[in-house]
Amino acid sequence: MNAAESRRALAPRVRDAAPSVEEAAHEMPAATVQRKRLAYFINCFPNYIEAMIYREVTALRARGYDVVTFSIRRPADAEVPEEARALAVTTRYILPVRPWRLAAAHVRALLASPGRYTHALVTVVGGTHERFRDRWRSLCHFAEAVVIAPEVKRLGIEHMHAHWAVGAATCAMVVSRLLDVPFTFTAHAYDIWLDRLLLPEKLRAADTIVTCTDYNRRHLIDAYGTPAEKVRVVYHGLDLERFQRRARPANTTPMILSVGRLVEQKGYEDLLYVCADLVRRGQAFTCEIIGDGPLRGRLERLIDELGLQSVVRLPGRLVGDGVLDCYTRADVFALFCVEASDGDRDGIPNTMIEAMAMELPVVSTRYSGVPELVIEGTTGVLADCGDRRTLADALARLLGRPELRAAMGSAGRQRVMRDFATAACLAKLERVFATDPDRAAVAP
Repeated sequence: MNAAESRRALAPRVRDAAPSVEEAAHEMPAATVQRKRLAYFINCFPNYIEAMIYREVTALRARGYDVVTFSIRRPADAEVPEEARALAVTTRYILPVRPWRLAAAHVRALLASPGRYTHALVTVVGGTHERFRDRWRSLCHFAEAVVIAPEVKRLGIEHMHAHWAVGAATCAMVVSRLLDVPFTFTAHAYDIWLDRLLLPEKLRAADTIVTCTDYNRRHLIDAYGTPAEKVRVVYHGLDLERFQRRARPANTTPMILSVGRLVEQKGYEDLLYVCADLVRRGQAFTCEIIGDGPLRGRLERLIDELGLQSVVRLPGRLVGDGVLDCYTRADVFALFCVEASDGDRDGIPNTMIEAMAMELPVVSTRYSGVPELVIEGTTGVLADCGDRRTLADALARLLGRPELRAAMGSAGRQRVMRDFATAACLAKLERVFATDPDRAAVAP
């Protein structure tokens, strides 16, 4: 019997806590559904790389939810964006934890409910792991979850949601078993394809699974036998007030832009080879690849080998207005997503959504969730992974036709406004939180 089934049978609930002054101030009109008190579990919060998570929390609070954030580890000060510093102050960090506090929490949990404690421990330690190291990691997350369970109970949390199906989701699953509070989680990319820590167990135990692409949804259903009604697609919402076209300079030489971590699945080697092809064709252009990561040295060497020093720049990671300025100066956005050698892959890159919101046409690959965002021939051009010739042809055509860039850019923003605006995505997420586990879930 999994956690959701156990709740249907036993039906205990954490008692509602009295609303705070802040909650009353944010109370929505009587016609709206009562907002639940939520706990968000995240591996490291808040940080630049996962801006979509802290923006989601902020948007939920603005809509009247009392959201308590729990983070396994504290980010370094340089990792925290200025706009998220207030969230860092109020977040409850699990680590580090003093050994005496850890031991005392486990003794109390075991004595309070030996059956629940033992069941959770056996599930975590004896569950699906591909390496012994992963079993140890899960045991550590179990230990962390037991420490925070009393705080979750004290706060009267009614629903827990984790981002990434790894450590944070393990903590949420354990707390759910100990307290019988429903939990859901959002699965993104590497946590589905690469680091599948207790993934089958979490798919069974969660009340609902959220994922950011239909490509991921089909995989979770087909590969794990997850009931289709349990898996919902909620795209990463974007603040369209912030990401909108500014006055764009008329570049004498058109600019190709790419933004993302310098990792294999972004396809940056293909992009450099395509740039070399464009140079051989006599195409005038510049290319900027914004970001940092483990492949930086390798890409710098390839730029030298291909003779692209005067054409391609790697400025490193930029944040805030620095990235917006790059979108504004660019003419085309290119990101050639591929499957990494270890099986890792992207869903829908957030930077691609941002670029389309800024009215940039996109050249990318027919891979993973990209075709769910880019409408081929309307908002950009797609090619098969590794088809460098077709990708070069697409870039050459767009670089040479400003009117086509403008038309695709305008269509791209309309596409984002329709399905990727924060309000629309948040409404779908709210339906997940509002679902009563005693009722049949509606189809996604």
